[in-house]
Amino acid sequence: LKTRHSALPVRGYLDPSITPTMAVLLSAAIFLLGGFGALLGSKLAPQETTQSTAWMYALAMIAQIPVVIAYAILRKRCGSRHIGTVAVIAFIVFVPMALATAAVLHGILSLAGLEPPTSLGHETLVNLTVGPWTMSKWVIVVCATIGAGIFEEVLYRGLILPTFVTVIGSKTAWSAIIATSLFFAAMHIGVAPISALVGLFVLSIGLCWARVKSGGVIAPILIHIVFNTMNIAFVYSTHL
Repeated sequence: LKTRHSALPVRGYLDPSITPTMAVLLSAAIFLLGGFGALLGSKLAPQETTQSTAWMYALAMIAQIPVVIAYAILRKRCGSRHIGTVAVIAFIVFVPMALATAAVLHGILSLAGLEPPTSLGHETLVNLTVGPWTMSKWVIVVCATIGAGIFEEVLYRGLILPTFVTVIGSKTAWSAIIATSLFFAAMHIGVAPISALVGLFVLSIGLCWARVKSGGVIAPILIHIVFNTMNIAFVYSTHL
């Protein structure tokens, strides 16, 4: 499907080996299994403690492993292309854009009294600044970097984005990218302030672009892992 240079064609990039119905079922399984794992983890330590958060994160992600394996098996014949190049371009363009957007909006909302002046844009980052550095915090770090990078990208860019492409039915992927990014940002409501949500929306556009251009989820996984690692490194260097 030939399109103008600025468009992101659908055919050849997002034609999945997974049907939309199967994608919805796998997405539901991720949410259900993740919720069950988090619920189980919350029972293994006192509430609202670092230990409880670590158990919740770890068991939620362990519970989702079967879905990720199923996704990998179903996609094994669908390779990626230009992973390194696409990942670098998306990172250089969209990560600074996301951080700058969140920072400017946070400054405006802070001056207006609509957001606290803290520079931390996610509940997980706040949790890492409380108390001494323990093994539980290392578990949180691994889950928030490698774990979130893999599981969230399989869910949002691997399953939800192609489903939106099919449902919306546009000739290019941009409408589906916007819809996926809105959904991605909305799922962080409650753990991130408004400014961070807007930044995540911008970041998600870049992750979706990387998914489309590379034909797989490896490029967005790499970007996601590095992005979260940068945020945690910032917290470690400035707040601990």
